[in-house]
Amino acid sequence: MKTIIASDIYGLTPAVAALAGQLDRQAVVLSPWDVEGCPFATEQEAHRAFVAGEGVAGYAASITAAAGEEPAFLMGFSAGATALWLHAAGAGCHPDSRAVLFYGSRIRNHLGLRPRCRVQAIFAEHEAACDPKDIVARMASENVTVHIEPGAAHGFMNPLSPGYCDESSRKYGEMVRQQHVAWMRRHGAG
Repeated sequence: MKTIIASDIYGLTPAVAALAGQLDRQAVVLSPWDVEGCPFATEQEAHRAFVAGEGVAGYAASITAAAGEEPAFLMGFSAGATALWLHAAGAGCHPDSRAVLFYGSRIRNHLGLRPRCRVQAIFAEHEAACDPKDIVARMASENVTVHIEPGAAHGFMNPLSPGYCDESSRKYGEMVRQQHVAWMRRHGAG
């Protein structure tokens, strides 16, 4: 069993590394980039490079490769959350996996997909590119629970993001830690 974290466009940051260490010292942390952090000066430049490269489909393929054939506890942020949504709906996702997705606003482009594992999606109330209520209404299913964090902006878990919120970050960090422990116990690893 693995713990896999798919970062947002900022890549492997100290905050992501710290969260990974709190969950599982052997967690696999994936990034859109081949370097630590983000190799671009602005979030907009990083986003353009991400879309021009392999994009969300390539990121999803990296997640599938990292997960292998076994159940995994999956967590993703923004671009990583959308890539995890694609992975969760793919044949390579083990049905006993568990995914927690934060502000994956690009999921709006993939609402026809149905995950093979349980997914919890948490959106910010304020998104520049879409209305989260429209996404949430179309995502919810037997395997998918959704929540909109009141007052939050995109990036509320990332200290480098303009939308960062310390209170929400602490709240959801603790929620993920508790879910991770419970998932590991259910799967005989805790």
